[in-house]
Amino acid sequence: MHYTSIENIHKVIDPLFLDGLKAELEAIRKIPVERTRKQKLEAFQQKLSDLTFLDPACGSGNFLTETYLSLRRLENQVLALLHHDQIVFDVGNPIKVSIGQFYGIEINDFAVTVAKTALWIAESQMMKETEDVVHMSLDFLPLKSYANIVEGNALRLDWESVVPKHKLNYIMGNPPFVGGMMMSKEQKADIVTLLDGVKGGGELDYVAGWYKKAVEYMQGTLIDAAFVSTNSICQGQQAVSLWNPIFASAIKITFAYRTFIWDSEAKIKAHVHCIIVGFSYVKKLAYFLTIQNKEKRKI
Repeated sequence: MHYTSIENIHKVIDPLFLDGLKAELEAIRKIPVERTRKQKLEAFQQKLSDLTFLDPACGSGNFLTETYLSLRRLENQVLALLHHDQIVFDVGNPIKVSIGQFYGIEINDFAVTVAKTALWIAESQMMKETEDVVHMSLDFLPLKSYANIVEGNALRLDWESVVPKHKLNYIMGNPPFVGGMMMSKEQKADIVTLLDGVKGGGELDYVAGWYKKAVEYMQGTLIDAAFVSTNSICQGQQAVSLWNPIFASAIKITFAYRTFIWDSEAKIKAHVHCIIVGFSYVKKLAYFLTIQNKEKRKI
């Protein structure tokens, strides 16, 4: 019921990294000297292939799949600019971006299988689009590729065992929408254990655990993160209990969406109001707040 729509995914990934990548490619496209432009395009393609992503509550893989598709579309634009829509001969595989750059953690075994399959399908789909760009056939079997989706409880698992933090660039996702009164005994135990010593921690929503884990994991790195969350974690006592210790660790909120009504692609809708919070230890040149999905304010 919390299946994330493409629109809502882009509310997270666009300000987190995609807007910046698109602007970078557009600047390269305008370079008048062909040799310099070619060098910059090749470097940009390599940059795309070096980025690494983690969704620590990946469900059926919506965030990972849409992010992969978005990066591959940028890469196809790069290939079109490099080869001027001409037939490519004897260059091997021109594609550098792979599903191996994408990591996920999911507690449900069936969802893990769906997420892996979704990435394989996306890889096959984008391969066909690349063939149209370079005008050549590419030998490809999706099932040979490795999808890094780990089955497990993300609040008990060591995220470093999934992907070393100094290899990672971005954390993103839509952790479970479970309020304090609705948590199972196991979920309550996860939160109590994880937030041991945090004043009021026992009253926090389940999603608070992902913020706590992410903040600890990100220490000493350049990782940027963003989560979709129920708006209750930024209201009343929950805001004090969660964000005071987070801010004490020197983390900063880098961008945010104020409350919006959740919409999904599931038949059964989740009747919740959500926010999006981006955060990092890295100081940014600008910080943004989006109000009612439209007005973006620099703060």
